[in-house]
Amino acid sequence: MSLGESGRHVARAANRAGGVRTLLTDPALPVVVLGAAAIATAFYAPMLTWAITGGLAGYSLSGSV
Repeated sequence: MSLGESGRHVARAANRAGGVRTLLTDPALPVVVLGAAAIATAFYAPMLTWAITGGLAGYSLSGSV
């Protein structure tokens, strides 16, 4: 294997790593997931409010505070 081939091999690996890095750092996926979670949560807001309130009340009444 010559030096030129080695350089091309490293460049290809860097391109693949850059593609993976782009997918992991692209803000589209978190925005979609958080948007879907917000919509799903809107339907369960009253139940979640009482569940959180009950959990906090139980925590404070248990003597953990």
